Amino acid sequence: MSRPGSPSPTPSVGLMLPPLSSPPGRGGLMPPRLPSNLIVPTAGSLSVPNPGGLFPLPNSQQLASGSATGIPRNKVALQKGFSIMDWVRLTKSGKDLTGVGGPRVNGKIREVTREELAKHKTRKDSWMALNGAVYNVTAYMNFHPGGWDELVKGAGIDATDLFNEVHRWVNYDSMLSSCLVGKLVEGPAPHLAPPVPPILLDEDQTDNPSPISGNSRFFKMFTSFCSSIPVIPPIAVRPVPTYDFFQTDNKLTINIYTRRKGLTKENFIVDNFLHSVRIVCLFPDKTGFMFHHELSDRVLGSIAVRVGSGGKLELDLVKQTPSRWQNLGKPLELDSWFGNIQDMKLTYRKYTVTRVENCTHDTKHVVLEPVYSTHLVVPPGKHIHIRGEREELELVRSYTPVIPLNSGTDSEDSELHFLIKIYMDGAFTPLIDDLKIGDELELSDYTGDFNINKLKEFSQIYLIAAGTGITPIARILPLLSGVKTTLIYFNKTIKEIIRISLCGYL
Repeated sequence: MSRPGSPSPTPSVGLMLPPLSSPPGRGGLMPPRLPSNLIVPTAGSLSVPNPGGLFPLPNSQQLASGSATGIPRNKVALQKGFSIMDWVRLTKSGKDLTGVGGPRVNGKIREVTREELAKHKTRKDSWMALNGAVYNVTAYMNFHPGGWDELVKGAGIDATDLFNEVHRWVNYDSMLSSCLVGKLVEGPAPHLAPPVPPILLDEDQTDNPSPISGNSRFFKMFTSFCSSIPVIPPIAVRPVPTYDFFQTDNKLTINIYTRRKGLTKENFIVDNFLHSVRIVCLFPDKTGFMFHHELSDRVLGSIAVRVGSGGKLELDLVKQTPSRWQNLGKPLELDSWFGNIQDMKLTYRKYTVTRVENCTHDTKHVVLEPVYSTHLVVPPGKHIHIRGEREELELVRSYTPVIPLNSGTDSEDSELHFLIKIYMDGAFTPLIDDLKIGDELELSDYTGDFNINKLKEFSQIYLIAAGTGITPIARILPLLSGVKTTLIYFNKTIKEIIRISLCGYL
């Protein structure tokens, strides 16, 4: 099932280089071969997005088979010595992975034209542009989880659209900081000679050209072309949400008018930071809206969310000190942002570990509670990105939450439950294995294109899962009660089978 959504435009790049004497940023690494007083620019210093994790490209082997979330997770088997941690060690080895001596030329960031970028499009010489930054990914080819043959499809071009369509949340800036060649710029337009119009002859006179007439080839071609032009329907205008607020001495109500029908509480993610409020709106028409305000005064941690039939969101907050505010406060970053969800910046929030249990010999049941008051209801088939750090490298992995069997499928409990298989030689799950009560992790908004209504159109469905891949499927099974459904569940051994009823989670 293909993922809907049109490619997003590549954002423009405003160069923002740090001073040469400033310390390196958290996301950048300093290649030892460069002079010690030079800072290695990262995509962040080029004013480009900085999400987190590894990335596959569309149509890669990672996306070759279906999944309940719509974002399959298949990976190719990497050769020994080409794990993510091996890549981390290589980036810190001092080897010049840019192939050009670093991203600066005479103290200025290197400018790479599209013409120059196009020259580097093979496995052994591969440059790729992502959100305005150009990377030499040649050394990364054998480390790519989707296989080098898929990564090379983005070589020599601006691969931003390919990247954003699949995993806009990934941290290429951190992963490829040692491969940064420079920034992508528009070069001079190539000179093209104007096309020479063909000589059109009358059907009956091939020796002498005749003026255009009703019997001429040109006239027939022209009228045929005009009659075949399709009528383009008008483009639907997507309404832009607005907001206002009401208050009493003790209460504050923030209203968001989405001008969309059929919305539920799942379409809104609310973070109450006591001194500020952030509301992320995710709509069925693939658009999103963000409200982000610093409040005039502090509020308590409680929140109440209501959604009307016309798509109006009402958020009730309790003032910490009874009073009348002069205004709501002041807007913060990305306030009133509206556009396609695939172009929307993912927001993260801190969660605290409240429970860690063994579900099987290699599967952990992890329970997380938000540090601040958060309203986040993850729909079936969607997943959450969990962000952590290992050896100074930011890593992100996506997991599908499970819910307690006794809470129903529409639970609004603020806790999030995960069943995560631990791979001791993996890059991320050792972090999960070491979690203790009170530790903190960062969790994103939910993502994914899965639509349960598409499955309900079929009379019979076969679902295939292996290991912890049962977690997204278990969430949707209760919603397919009217469809004949067969689940095929694979495990290496009996002891690895996750027994949903024993674990107590769906």
